[in-house]
Amino acid sequence: MKALKTLKAAYDSAKVRAITAAVGALTAPSAFAITKTDLTQDTSGGKTASDVMTNIDDTAQGGATLLISLVSIGGFVVVAMSLYTLWKASKDEREKPLSAIVGLFIGGLMAGVGTVMWIMRNTTVG
Repeated sequence: MKALKTLKAAYDSAKVRAITAAVGALTAPSAFAITKTDLTQDTSGGKTASDVMTNIDDTAQGGATLLISLVSIGGFVVVAMSLYTLWKASKDEREKPLSAIVGLFIGGLMAGVGTVMWIMRNTTVG
């Protein structure tokens, strides 16, 4: 029984070594195909620091617009939930609607700021 286990272990070891050698042989040509990089050459394609800064500014403006849009959508969701809570409180007289009123105020501010900024950007700025 011990001889069979030793034989199986040797077979598994040989199989792993053969697979490793085959994978190494198959991946070796792609490693040799990599061209050397000359660090003294300009590889930027003519981009200057001003181009990079413009790209960063455009990305930051896009991110800010996305954030404002998400806050506005969140404000509309808070307003809808608060209106539902007010409706539920009016049907069930045991609930106090104070949290719904605060939610309406906060949600309205969130939705209002984003909406006004969107209107300003589309009409005034262009």
